[in-house]
Amino acid sequence: MLYDFRLPPQFDLIMPYISMIFQILVAIIIPIIIMNIIVKMLSKYDDDESIERTPIKTVILIIRYITFIIIFAVILSIIGIDLKSLFVSLGLVSVAISLAAKDTFSNIISGIIIIIDKKFKVGDLIEIDGQLGKVTKIGLKSVELYYKTKYVSVPNVVFSTKSLVNYTKYGVYPETFQINLKNDYDLEEKISQLEEILDNNELILKKPEYLILPKNITPYGVDVTIKFFIKDPIKNNKIKARLIREIKQKMIIEDSA
Repeated sequence: MLYDFRLPPQFDLIMPYISMIFQILVAIIIPIIIMNIIVKMLSKYDDDESIERTPIKTVILIIRYITFIIIFAVILSIIGIDLKSLFVSLGLVSVAISLAAKDTFSNIISGIIIIIDKKFKVGDLIEIDGQLGKVTKIGLKSVELYYKTKYVSVPNVVFSTKSLVNYTKYGVYPETFQINLKNDYDLEEKISQLEEILDNNELILKKPEYLILPKNITPYGVDVTIKFFIKDPIKNNKIKARLIREIKQKMIIEDSA
């Protein structure tokens, strides 16, 4: 005996609502899952001492706002509100806002790229678009540089369009100068004296090791280049000047440059 199974007529009335509720749930759950994945990835940088924590938290907050705006827009579309006509009615306002926020948005995106790429960190000596300085802050809209008495704020978007030079990528900064040793000096003896002075100088790093490089033989003597490494590039001239004075005091040389 066969039974004629039919859903009650009331079910046909509620079926569209069930479908709508399901679509709304999907519209809420999927963006939130994606948002949480992105936030989790960015949170890894929140403990990085080389990056200001405020920009990371701001980026995460912006991502959450964008996610909720997307969810809200999709829900409006699901329940039958015509977003196209809504956007047209707000068109002039949107254009004005987009023009005003164009540079800010570009800097924020570039700031996120800087944070993820990690091409430099706070404390590095970098040069970008003709600006040289030690990085004191990596912000959401700009990077702050300081060199001796000069403070510079470089918009993040510049790092996406200009070549970057990081002089302290590996934590050390090279410095060089040259001296001239007379031809009648014992070259090996003078180099040994230089090595003793450099070995006993506490301002230069022992690793990487310094280099003493005889370069050219001239009618006046032998040009010798001294290359050493320091930790703080801002103090390069001070350290070099002190080292030259010490060499002058302890050795008889023609000149230094």
